[in-house]
Amino acid sequence: MKKNEISSQWEIVIRFLFISLFVFGFLYPLTITGITKLFFLEKANGSLIRLNGKVVGSELLSQKLNSNSMFRYRPSAADYGKIPSGASNLSPSSLELQTMINERKLELDRLGIRHTVCSELLYSSGSGLDPHISVGCAREQAEFLHRVSKVPLEVINELIQQNIEYPIWGMMGRDRVNVTKLNLSWKQMTHE
Repeated sequence: MKKNEISSQWEIVIRFLFISLFVFGFLYPLTITGITKLFFLEKANGSLIRLNGKVVGSELLSQKLNSNSMFRYRPSAADYGKIPSGASNLSPSSLELQTMINERKLELDRLGIRHTVCSELLYSSGSGLDPHISVGCAREQAEFLHRVSKVPLEVINELIQQNIEYPIWGMMGRDRVNVTKLNLSWKQMTHE
């Protein structure tokens, strides 16, 4: 190859690099952000939950609880920290994981929450921030909250029913309860 051909090929490579950076690093993200802000403003802004104009959480994230008389989230390997989030990456044969699971079982037993019904309360989610639990687990916790708060069980179960999220288009996912939204409703009801 001649020197001119090599420099011509490098010019093409450099031009392609800058055009790619502009299109995929600036233009594409800006376009997608604009579309989401136009059609999905609430979701594009983090699905924030507001109470009296004040942001109290996001329906996409779990929160660290400061009260024992609230619905429980799945455990978090990152202590509910948003940065960094993630799983513990402990293998099923890990003694550390077995110890944590046994401690969680004992805690649930102490509270009178059957860990056979609420097995998801034994294991953290992949992100450590998943705000969802099964409907069965929420109903099992209702028994505990009924004993603690003396709120009638029927009232608590109705609150759970109001906060059930159903599968997308009736087929993607399963019935679940968003604990962040449920706890907000619970706080408003019990004035905690």
